[in-house]
Amino acid sequence: LQRCLADEDPYVKKTAAMCVAKLFDISPSMVRDQGFLDQLRELICDANPMVVANAVAALSEILSDRDVLELTTTVLQKLLAALNECSEWGQVFILDFLAKFTPGDA
Repeated sequence: LQRCLADEDPYVKKTAAMCVAKLFDISPSMVRDQGFLDQLRELICDANPMVVANAVAALSEILSDRDVLELTTTVLQKLLAALNECSEWGQVFILDFLAKFTPGDA
């Protein structure tokens, strides 16, 4: 799974991102211990908008009441860029994800 999250093929990466969410349902400790959450966070900055959307979908599924991702200006810009280029399905996940955050003081 770690190799798939770092694969060059966007299809492999977007599928692996969803696998992390499913693995989290089975074994949350394994996802944390193996560093899969960090790899999902890195996928947020991927060049492919569908990889970004699937990473957001996986993080949203894993996200309970704690912050899984720090919403920095860079991350926000990446999400907004992906929002413009991904499918309607991806747009819904990105918008839902962004709706969970309260902007801080600028």
